[in-house]
Amino acid sequence: MADEKKYQYWITSGVYSGLQKLAVLFFGFGSVLVLVRFLTKEEMGIWSLFLLITGMIEVIRQSLIKNGLIKFLNSTDRSEHVLVNSAALCLNIAITVAFALFILLLAQPANEILKAPGLTPVLYKFLPGLLILIPFSHFEWIQNANADFRGIFWAYLVRQGLSFSCILVHILINDAINLGSLIIYYNLGIIAGTLISYNFARKFLQKAFVLQKLWLQKLWHFGKFVFGTNFSSMIFRNTDQFVVSSFFSPAVVALYSVCIRISNLVDVPSQVLGDILFPKSAKVVEDGNLDKVKYYYEKAVGSLLAIGLPVSLFIFIFPKIVLWIIAGKDYVEAATLLQITMSYSLFLPFVKQFGTIMDSTGHPKLNFKVLSLIAVLNIGICLAYSHFFGVQGAAFGTLTSYFICFIITYSILAKKMKVQLLNVFGYMLRFYPEMFGVFHQRLQWKWKTR
Repeated sequence: MADEKKYQYWITSGVYSGLQKLAVLFFGFGSVLVLVRFLTKEEMGIWSLFLLITGMIEVIRQSLIKNGLIKFLNSTDRSEHVLVNSAALCLNIAITVAFALFILLLAQPANEILKAPGLTPVLYKFLPGLLILIPFSHFEWIQNANADFRGIFWAYLVRQGLSFSCILVHILINDAINLGSLIIYYNLGIIAGTLISYNFARKFLQKAFVLQKLWLQKLWHFGKFVFGTNFSSMIFRNTDQFVVSSFFSPAVVALYSVCIRISNLVDVPSQVLGDILFPKSAKVVEDGNLDKVKYYYEKAVGSLLAIGLPVSLFIFIFPKIVLWIIAGKDYVEAATLLQITMSYSLFLPFVKQFGTIMDSTGHPKLNFKVLSLIAVLNIGICLAYSHFFGVQGAAFGTLTSYFICFIITYSILAKKMKVQLLNVFGYMLRFYPEMFGVFHQRLQWKWKTR
């Protein structure tokens, strides 16, 4: 009975965590399907840049605080939890206020660099929402530290769902929408999500606030390494969109961002499998079994290629049809761009799972160095390619960077763990009969139990 309860707990937590990711993906992609039909390309490009900037802000805030808070709340005596929580909240406030000041000071120069004159008012109107993210994220991280994912799921469902619903209702009533309304609904979603999150998090909150310099330093020093890796990864993945905006216009960013969002759908299995692979590889490293880590990497990448390549191939062959269905006829001109961005899927599984393996086997600094090198190279490559080849040059530049990253990461894994490319493709080909066998057995079992 005890084992049954334990597994039920993990299954429930995993379900809520997975549902939260699906909710964010569903409403995010749903909003794209709607907005591309009611915003001009210029407006869509500005909104894409806004989401890019706010996404980067949230990643930086999480990197500096979240992992440290979770680690220390689970590795310290309960009497010290008030010190950890207080330090985390203090850092959260300080970092968020710093970002608010940056927006006030740099929004106008960013307009000129990115050639997006409508971006400044949107960023200014986001400032109340940014400050409300302080309690929203604090409640989320506290629940995460206590392995309670139910409230996180409901908070994100309400946050994303309310914003999306407001957009739909506004369009149904007015048959149009503007950026000013979008940012209001975006902020309303944050407020609603915060209220829901508080309802679930309040049982974990400390009533006292005791600030100690020691704990501020501990959280900061722990978070800066996570921040370094995530920041490099973020720069690597988003450089092309900023380059496109600065070289061309937000209207071109709209075309580019739609292609990126479509190609990102193929990357979803990597995120899910990465969450599973991390604890698995960490456990076998503790047991000293590097051969098992090699097996996990080859098997994971092979499975991801088996899932992603057929989808990528279909989109690569029929890019105009996919763009017409998802974004409408005005975006069909981005067909070549979509073909290039879909080519990322050849290298993404290798690169993503390299990071997972390096972090879980105790080599986060190596992962950071590789990502930092590629991020710097990617900036130069994208700038050069865009200058000589136009919009498609930015996409080709990122593809080139992914290829270089693949060569570097594969060489490291081949040297350290004897990873072999032939094994990866072998697992990819075996994935289909294995899955067929699993489904066949499930069907037989269901038939017998009737």
